[in-house]
Amino acid sequence: MVMLEDLFVNICIVTALLFVYMKLRWGSREKTEYPWISHLIDGICGGILGFLLMEFSIRVTDETLADLRYIPILLMLLFVGKVPAIISALFIISSRFLFGVNLSSYAAVIMIASLVIGYLVIEKILKNENNILLKGMYMVLYSNIVVTIFLDYVLNDSRIFTPLVAIYWIISTAGGFTSIFLVNYLRRSEYLFRKYENESTIDFLTGLRNVRNFDSIWGYSKELAEKKKKSLSLLMLDIDHFKRINDTYGHGNGDFVLMEISRIMEEAVERKGSVFRKGGEEFAIILPTYSKLQAIEIAERIRSRVEMHQFRIDENTKLLVTISIGIASFPETTELIDNMVEIADKALYRAKDNGRNQIYY
Repeated sequence: MVMLEDLFVNICIVTALLFVYMKLRWGSREKTEYPWISHLIDGICGGILGFLLMEFSIRVTDETLADLRYIPILLMLLFVGKVPAIISALFIISSRFLFGVNLSSYAAVIMIASLVIGYLVIEKILKNENNILLKGMYMVLYSNIVVTIFLDYVLNDSRIFTPLVAIYWIISTAGGFTSIFLVNYLRRSEYLFRKYENESTIDFLTGLRNVRNFDSIWGYSKELAEKKKKSLSLLMLDIDHFKRINDTYGHGNGDFVLMEISRIMEEAVERKGSVFRKGGEEFAIILPTYSKLQAIEIAERIRSRVEMHQFRIDENTKLLVTISIGIASFPETTELIDNMVEIADKALYRAKDNGRNQIYY
């Protein structure tokens, strides 16, 4: 009964720490120029989990421990990569000697090495298998077999070995499958959450940031400009006679024009600012630290590129499209940042009233 309780504690530790790890670590995973740093962090996290499982293991004899320390290595290989899995294994091997240097600890080193090699073989055999749960099932079964062999070797006592192995197989199988299912579920949930979060701030047609994103970034840009007394410029853009394009050539070709102009704006702005689709044929560009003259230069670059661009909707038809742009700049146009959106909007309407295909500020 005590063995069952101790192994159940192992399962609780695995599930609790996996949940914390997934939320804290994977929620902040980003591409880096030094991927080995991520590998090292993930590997150490797996190793720490293995150490905690040994800390709360069943002490079968004075020398022998039974636990689920293989699970972190298995999970790292399935969901993160080979390098973090090997780092976790090395960490677990090293920390095993903190619980005593004896026959069982040396046997544990060989056992972990055998598990890692076996996992890599299974991974290679099933490299074309997309079902993570199936791969995990084979790895858990392999783990149970290897642990059973090593327990038999270090115990050599059927009175202890038989009930221990029976309980271990039940708890290990349940714990292994539960852990794999949990990580897979959390990973998919994290992916879907970030996908929906991204879609809620990105315009589905053009790939530009949408109005919701504009409000957030504009608020941050205003605060930064006021605190650091830096310049800030805002461009409001509108496609001239866009309704005529839709009515004459169809909404599909109108969408094509929107996507092409979005690409032109992003190429002109590069990483100097943020481009947004505010709705329909209206766009906005935030240019932090840009003075009025710099903003005019960017605006003219966009206007001229759009005017010169040939929007080819089929082999025989090319559209010539123009845009109008209104500019507001802090502190040249106004010293009240909160009024910049309204000022840029008014400048845009003046550009359209005065003949379109021009910049007004």
